[in-house]
Amino acid sequence: MTSDGGLSAAVSIHIARWAVTGFVALVGLLAGSFLNVVIYRVPRGLSVAKPRSFCPHCDTPVRPIDNVPVVSWVMLGGRCHHCRGPISARYPLVESAT
Repeated sequence: MTSDGGLSAAVSIHIARWAVTGFVALVGLLAGSFLNVVIYRVPRGLSVAKPRSFCPHCDTPVRPIDNVPVVSWVMLGGRCHHCRGPISARYPLVESAT
């Protein structure tokens, strides 16, 4: 076997590890996002399925682009896109921890 084969295999393993890590991180963020829905709604007797996510201050539905785990909270400065009401830091913390 040439030295190219060893390097190629090492690069492939490295890329595969990053792909698996990225996939697991994405699944964790999505699971954390769902956990946030459960944490907010269940104690209030609300359905976890409907309606879609909404601002806890103005009840405006959250746009899909504003519902990306962690990223949207950071981009919006922890505030609702519509009313600018504060959104708890608990949301990205739960998403990240999961």
